[in-house]
Amino acid sequence: MYTQTLSALSLGLLLTACGGSANTEATDAQAAAEATALSKTFAVNSEATTLGWMGSKVTGSSHNGTIQISEGSLSVENDKLTAGTFNIDMNSITNLDLEDQESNQKLVGHLTSPDFFDVATHPVSTFEITKAEPMAQADAEGNNYNISGNLTIKGIEKNISFPAKFAATQDQANLTAIFSIDRTQWDVRYGSDKFFDDLKDNVISDIIEYDLSLTAMPKQ
Repeated sequence: MYTQTLSALSLGLLLTACGGSANTEATDAQAAAEATALSKTFAVNSEATTLGWMGSKVTGSSHNGTIQISEGSLSVENDKLTAGTFNIDMNSITNLDLEDQESNQKLVGHLTSPDFFDVATHPVSTFEITKAEPMAQADAEGNNYNISGNLTIKGIEKNISFPAKFAATQDQANLTAIFSIDRTQWDVRYGSDKFFDDLKDNVISDIIEYDLSLTAMPKQ
């Protein structure tokens, strides 16, 4: 009788120990999986980031150039993009299609003037992500997120949305997007036939197209 009781007790202890080992292994596996999930803040690398722009006239002619994103950050939680803020240096506007320097500088000077972006008064534009929604499946262009955010130009804040491609590792995050805005919503009215009559061939499209290629590194 004593021997049977001892054997039963030993078996119970063995089963308990095995169960504890299995639970510990499961807990360790879950902890390892959670540690693998990327949760970081990335700082924008302004030298490796480009923001291209293009504007056009109704006649079909167009100009293009760049604007510098001077600083910003992206937040990633559990492998998903969750937030981001960016400062756009309006003093950095360049033109890339006019080879004649006088014409080039004249255009840039006009874009930075009160007729357009009034850079002296509003030297910085900003964009803040308010929603980053992963797509169920990437689209034909490779976009895998729908981004919404508040774009502030000339002190006027408007929410915009566009598809984007996002990817991140422990060492780098990349965000690319092609999108457009109606400049008149930010009081950039020069040459718009919404506000001026008899412009004829001098009408400038209200739409500005942007091409963003952003690179960010882990924030120290």
